[in-house]
Amino acid sequence: MKKTCMVGLVAALLAAPAAFAGSMPAGSLGAYYSMVDTGFDDGDGFGIRGWASLNGPWFVHGEYAMLGLDDSGADIDELRLGGGFAGEIQRGTMWLVKGEYISFGGDADEAGFGVHGGLMFMASDAFGLFGTLGYLTTDNTDGLEFNVGGKMAFTKEWAGVVDYRSYMGNLDPNGDFDVDELRLGASYSFY
Repeated sequence: MKKTCMVGLVAALLAAPAAFAGSMPAGSLGAYYSMVDTGFDDGDGFGIRGWASLNGPWFVHGEYAMLGLDDSGADIDELRLGGGFAGEIQRGTMWLVKGEYISFGGDADEAGFGVHGGLMFMASDAFGLFGTLGYLTTDNTDGLEFNVGGKMAFTKEWAGVVDYRSYMGNLDPNGDFDVDELRLGASYSFY
């Protein structure tokens, strides 16, 4: 049921048309509530994330989340730090490429890196969509990760954000390791 709801949300976000975008911010800082499902356990938590533009098309980004799993009682601290560059395809549509260091601490002990590519569409000055596809590798896992979401601006600076991230990985030596995460939050953009 939870996966069906997530798939429906993703389909609704992808159905919006792309059009003209307003001016891009110099950076953004946000907080979110997260619901996570590992296939064998689920839980929730909170996180913060942000990015800042550097000279030209370059940017840096970071994310930190504290997640708790219900059945196992495990606590997971997730840290992602990286950077990349973005460019405009046409007015209102941008592409991006990024790399990041990834660490899962707490009761998980994994570290590694990820590389991602993606698109950002601004359907209007108030509504935008984004999606990335990437590859992650950590000490004991590797696999594909995708992230899709949308942003609804309430003012020029404040917006609500919803996104769905799915990791389709392999855990050595046990086989498949899939993680689905739905995040609901707010962000503040700097101009």
